[in-house]
Amino acid sequence: MKTSVAIFVYNPRLLKTLLDIAKDYGIEFYVPEDLTSIKSELLVDREGLNILRSLVDGKDLKYYLVSDRQSIYKFILKTFGVNDVKVLQVGVDLGSKLAYVIVCDNILLKAGYVDSLDDLILTIEDFRNHLTPDKIVVKLGNTPYSSDWGLDKVLSRLVSLGFEVMIADESRSSHKSQVRVYGFKTRFTADIYAALNLVFRDGVKVSTA
Repeated sequence: MKTSVAIFVYNPRLLKTLLDIAKDYGIEFYVPEDLTSIKSELLVDREGLNILRSLVDGKDLKYYLVSDRQSIYKFILKTFGVNDVKVLQVGVDLGSKLAYVIVCDNILLKAGYVDSLDDLILTIEDFRNHLTPDKIVVKLGNTPYSSDWGLDKVLSRLVSLGFEVMIADESRSSHKSQVRVYGFKTRFTADIYAALNLVFRDGVKVSTA
């Protein structure tokens, strides 16, 4: 699903950050020829907004202001219909590498592989800092690789960071998910499907954040 957004971001560094992040979500931008052609909000930064206000009467201008990575990610979720971030859900498939997904209200924020638990935690913490959810739920599958990762230590580490941690049923999790998600563009391997399916399965709660 392609989304096209009207934009007037003047700061070049912020614009590059915005474009680099948004391309992973299928969001495209265009600069409007005139403000009357905009059907939704105009995405602006402070410099761009000041320029527009110097050129036109800005009283009726509908805009969304971005200033940093946090506001960019909140804008991306808003584009997909999520205005309030209550819960981030993380699915983790314990294999030779850690396959993971991060989901908010059926919007896929990130998916991929990491080599270590530390790398996974850094990724989760990055989204916690950007989106400030009320809580983060991490669901792991108990696989033949669990002992290699030291499952007890993994659980203990995640609990210590204030995450709600659950062990979910891993059976047939590598099959294509029946739940449709939008957002982050990725190649869905069997491991990524497993992590995604774990997000939407019940599990045994290890902790309550």
